Amino acid sequence: MKKIIALLLTCVMVLGLFAGCGGGKTQETKAPKNQPAAGAASEAPAEAAPDTIVIMAPPVTGSYLENLKVWAADFHELYPNLTVQVIETSWGDHNDKLSTTAQAGEAPDIAEISSNALGTYVEMGVAIDIAQYMDADRLADYDANALKYLSLEGTTYGLPLYLTIQSIGANKTMMQELGIDVAKIQKEGWTYEEFLDVIKTGTKDGCYGFVFANSGVTASDMLYMFGAGAGLSNAFTPDLKYTFTSENMLTLLSAIEEMTKSGYMPNYGVEAGQRMVMCQTGNAMIFGKAMPLFEANFKKNNAALEAGDGTAVENSLPMDYAFLPVPTMLDCQESCYGTVDGLIALRNKNTTDEHLKNVLLFMDYICSGERIATCMNELYLDPVCQSGRDALVLEEGRDADNLATAARCIAMVQAPPEGVTAEMTSTAKKLMDEQIVPKFQLLLAGETTAQEVYDHICEAAYAAFGEENCVSGKLG
Repeated sequence: MKKIIALLLTCVMVLGLFAGCGGGKTQETKAPKNQPAAGAASEAPAEAAPDTIVIMAPPVTGSYLENLKVWAADFHELYPNLTVQVIETSWGDHNDKLSTTAQAGEAPDIAEISSNALGTYVEMGVAIDIAQYMDADRLADYDANALKYLSLEGTTYGLPLYLTIQSIGANKTMMQELGIDVAKIQKEGWTYEEFLDVIKTGTKDGCYGFVFANSGVTASDMLYMFGAGAGLSNAFTPDLKYTFTSENMLTLLSAIEEMTKSGYMPNYGVEAGQRMVMCQTGNAMIFGKAMPLFEANFKKNNAALEAGDGTAVENSLPMDYAFLPVPTMLDCQESCYGTVDGLIALRNKNTTDEHLKNVLLFMDYICSGERIATCMNELYLDPVCQSGRDALVLEEGRDADNLATAARCIAMVQAPPEGVTAEMTSTAKKLMDEQIVPKFQLLLAGETTAQEVYDHICEAAYAAFGEENCVSGKLG
């Protein structure tokens, strides 16, 4: 009887393999749109067990979530035993949903994170050492500098999607009408004093010279970005001392206090979605945070205005976009704030080693080749893996000065120093979110002073890291 059952099961498996190839109808079999990543098998072995891979992701680009579903289907064609489930999130709820599920032991297999959040998941014990489950030659496809952002204490936990540079953007048309040499700023950079003169010139009735998205936790972006120009390129020095207790931090806070008190910048919280709109409507000349991809937004809006189809930003004006470097302070070397957003593999209650091999196979697939080249064309960034660069074909019509500025800024990004631990990054993030940002928002509103905020930061940092592990005086 057992032999008969085994024979029947074998027949069912064989018939299952050929279902869809026959059955009375001839169906056209289309070749997969994308080939598997280099080093991957061309097809799943017949005996491979079915497995489901769950990925949680926000809209990395305007079409990323739709593309992700296409790539998941393409991947399933290549590996019929592997199915991918996509959990869509928004930028507003992604981090909370991911943190909640991870703490409950129900994390997705793959999730998008910013590199500064990595320590949180390593500390939780849910992040995976991906090198154990991924071919070494595939890992070598990714740029070492980008991988550093998703590594801690010599262990790599994720694959980079992109190295994003965050700086400031502007209404190029308005700046040029005021006689400001935009091309010179893009090519050579500028000091804080020069920047202050420019935003003073651009401040008029109904128009701020500068506006920044600083409502809620996004306030930290301003500290990170302008901090890069003040010598605060990373939260820790190469000798692993916390940097935000340095005199450089006080200089940065004093500069921001000056901008708000002067009226060149709003003294209220600006939502992330407002800052670019304020520029497009002529209510702000320069805005942050900004990225190279905003050039596409301006072009799209200009086209909508010309077409008069009702899709343009309400009350917006036709204008060109300029991607600008952050001004420098204290004679510091010019730098640019950059972070890596990537995908990490996570462990949950049902994770097995065999499952993780499948997870890494898919994670590598969507982070490389044509898939990542498609993303980078939308983000106006260069891929951070060789297979992506090989597949990239730049869209026509890109602004040459913006391209050159982006390339210059990318070269100035400094990766985190070696030796920073998961505990250190987790503590630094908690310090920023719970201690620095609330005080900084009071500074923006004119309810405290730069010195008071700085003193609070030092007190909180000394308690968190120990005074001996914090920088005193000016950073070199």
